[in-house]
Amino acid sequence: MSLEDLFGPQPDEPERPAGREQRAPREPRPAREPKPPREPRQPKPPREPRTPGGGGGSRMTLILGIVAAVLAVAVVAVVGFALTRPSDSAQPAPSAPSVSTDDASVPASTPSSTPSPTTTAAATGVAFSATGFTLTSASGQPFTYRWADEPTAAVAALTAAFGAPPTQRTQAGNGSTLPDYTVYAWNGFSLFEMVPTATLTRADFSQPAYALFTANEVGGVPVTAEFGLKIGMSAAEVRALTPAPASETPRPSGSIRFAFDPQRSSFKNGTPSYSVFADTDGADGPVGTILYFYAPQ
Repeated sequence: MSLEDLFGPQPDEPERPAGREQRAPREPRPAREPKPPREPRQPKPPREPRTPGGGGGSRMTLILGIVAAVLAVAVVAVVGFALTRPSDSAQPAPSAPSVSTDDASVPASTPSSTPSPTTTAAATGVAFSATGFTLTSASGQPFTYRWADEPTAAVAALTAAFGAPPTQRTQAGNGSTLPDYTVYAWNGFSLFEMVPTATLTRADFSQPAYALFTANEVGGVPVTAEFGLKIGMSAAEVRALTPAPASETPRPSGSIRFAFDPQRSSFKNGTPSYSVFADTDGADGPVGTILYFYAPQ
């Protein structure tokens, strides 16, 4: 079967030349004309300087303002610190006045904090004895304080009885044989309590505490001494008491110190016992201070 039978009659193929024809040579390209030289670029004009109020100026002004504000705050802080810093030349606070007595053992001292009062039944009196004092009350339950007792309960009881807390100060000793004392002072009544040390304890010292008063009543509570002694007595009235004072000693200030029963001042088995003394405010009186302290004869 031929191709014509399959696909139908086929066109005649063109005759191919026996060889390739020689191509004609190309004409030469004309020479390009040279490009004219480029003109040199003109230099850019200089930028105009930024003027205040422009964008850059505003930013710079803002930065300078912030820096100035920070510096101002720093200066204020430094000045404030300098003004509030305590001065090395500040004067110390004045000390409290001394107790109004000629007794040289009661100097001025520095005030400190005071204990808070406690609540108790109404007090009816404070009565002194050789070994301490007794605080009586309307409840019928007396409070007795011995000179060698710890002072906390006594201070609380007196605070409640007198209706006000005491002022508190320290009376300096001599650093060896005489200790420091903490002084609890109400208006007209003072209780002196020793400050124990490692070498000087309350149990071993003959005068762990002592007391004085300058008024017959403190906070409305009567304060009573032995032998009939009272604040305000004249020297003649003191001499007339029974028993009479054992001695009277003129003081450098012109006053007199009367002593009662000095022989009972003792320290036996850890129990101190004191004598009674009355100081007048002049040669003829009146009695201004009554004291209980250790003064053996």
